[in-house]
Amino acid sequence: MNEFIAQFVLESREQIEQATELLSGLQRAAAPPDAEQLNAMFRAVHTLKGGAGIVEFVALERTAHALEDVLSRARGHTLSLTPQLVRECIAVLDASNRWLDRIEQTGEAPTDLDGQADALIARLQRTTQTESGIDPAAAQDRGRPDASAPATHSLPSAAVQLLEAQRTLLRNANRATFTGRVASAGRTAANVLRACGELERAEQIAQAIQTTLDAQDTTALEHLIAASLKIFNAAPALNVVDEIHAAAPAHETVTRTLRVDAHRIDALVRLTGELSVIKNTLGHLVTLAQTQDNALAGPIKDHHGALERLAGELQRAVLGVRVLPMRVVLQRLPRLVREMSANLGKPVELVLEGEETEADKAVVEMLFEPLLHVVRNAMDHGVERADIRAQRGKPPVATLRISAAREGAYVLIHVVDDGGGIDIARVRQVARARGVIAADRVDELTEAEILNLVFAPGFSTAEHVTEVSGRGVGMDAVRRAVERVGGQVTLESRAGQGAAVRFRVPFSAMMTQVLTVEAAGQMFGIPVDAVIETLRTPADTIESVGAGRAVVRRERTLPVLDLAQTLQMRERVQEESEAALVVVCVAGEWAAVQVDRVGERMEVMLKPLDGLLKDIPHVTGTTILGDGRVLLVLEMSSLMQ
Repeated sequence: MNEFIAQFVLESREQIEQATELLSGLQRAAAPPDAEQLNAMFRAVHTLKGGAGIVEFVALERTAHALEDVLSRARGHTLSLTPQLVRECIAVLDASNRWLDRIEQTGEAPTDLDGQADALIARLQRTTQTESGIDPAAAQDRGRPDASAPATHSLPSAAVQLLEAQRTLLRNANRATFTGRVASAGRTAANVLRACGELERAEQIAQAIQTTLDAQDTTALEHLIAASLKIFNAAPALNVVDEIHAAAPAHETVTRTLRVDAHRIDALVRLTGELSVIKNTLGHLVTLAQTQDNALAGPIKDHHGALERLAGELQRAVLGVRVLPMRVVLQRLPRLVREMSANLGKPVELVLEGEETEADKAVVEMLFEPLLHVVRNAMDHGVERADIRAQRGKPPVATLRISAAREGAYVLIHVVDDGGGIDIARVRQVARARGVIAADRVDELTEAEILNLVFAPGFSTAEHVTEVSGRGVGMDAVRRAVERVGGQVTLESRAGQGAAVRFRVPFSAMMTQVLTVEAAGQMFGIPVDAVIETLRTPADTIESVGAGRAVVRRERTLPVLDLAQTLQMRERVQEESEAALVVVCVAGEWAAVQVDRVGERMEVMLKPLDGLLKDIPHVTGTTILGDGRVLLVLEMSSLMQ
């Protein structure tokens, strides 16, 4: 896909997202849309139509034009955006998004969508006519051109307004917007005239578009549109100034954002990571100079402090460039919920909160698949049918609420439904039947421990496999994906009232705080978020339990994992009089990791594993220490399995 098409897809998705968000807001609001909302929707669809015309995406241009006409009538107060009409408008935008998916797959605008476009436009027109109190059949008859009609006739005021708006669009064209505005204005004017039966004039304007583009002069096209206006005996109904503001922002607006390829940002992140390595190396040299009582140690230390401060600011600035709002992920979910609601026959209202909450690009993009699994489970297993909800005294329409918020160095995402909750007895039954846990232990587990079984690989309470769920590949994949970036997932349920899945993920997956430890001569980093405490304990307090070992700490029995042995770096050696332990907790599971030495706490920039290191188990990333050694940062959830 060339850069021109890629830019079109990117900008079109932004316009569709904006229009969909505004229309979805109308469904939730009791009050009718205000002028600002209508203008914003009109601008988004107008820009979408213009872009589609430039890349000759005919189906998208036609449907966007039909949608633009609806919004134009709503702005002119000749049409009300009823709930049914809003749903049809959103359906057009959903289809447009799917068409853009086709472009991303093939690299070019599809040409086989005329049938879909016709069906969408017809549905939109039928709904518009019905909501306006017009008989569709009669409207169709009135829409056919009459050969006996005089050349001069009255045109609905909205269509006169559209023609005048295209003249305004042309007059405000500059070098940056010239091509898009000429194509959009010319095609829109031609379509308006065709709708009014002025086929010859429409053809003249359509042919003048390329001439105007070649000449880089809009005069001829403006004159043709002006001449077309004179044949109508109705004057423009609305103030042209309003149309200028609605159809396009002023061309003097300064661009305050730049689109930069993600690979360039990643390269910048790598460079700042290398700068951090040099900074750490210089710090190590400062320590050596101080031990040798070198006179330069003081000045070098001062400059190292300045470098450390500047490097830290640079790292934070670069990572700040990588952040994305959660809206990038959350706005992909409403269409899914709408489609599932229709397929399952369960009316559900999706409420999104905190869409502007930001996190690192890698974290935000990772969250889509986990959220997708959780939403599917909530819709399929949690939300009841409307008749069952009525029997339970609940509103017929269920609520699925997804919220995001920043909490220090972490981002919290909550997915909460008001369905029936998780059937604890059913989970116990499945766990016992499938041998997920020893049968004699199932009844001893607390409710929280039972809920934790939902994350076990292959676990599913579904009796039948459906297109939505039942294959047992959902919640365990959710936990693995989130823990891979240093996050956590918890599950809560209240019988008959609903369930909540809570994600806690780091703001950045590249900057993390670790506790350094040493095992078999190799340095490792344990994420600080997993560390409960460090201690040295007499070796004889670690007891053998079956094939493993355990230690009792604060009235809790903890399995002891020898780090070097677990990583197959050596066999367990004869222990000294004391053992160094790091007590960790991951997803509610506690353990004590035995190491040779506990080091210091530090903030590091992680580099993903690649090359020869790619297949190292239990390691999530690497960084370079000041003395040149490689620090392997451990993935604790994998290590403890």
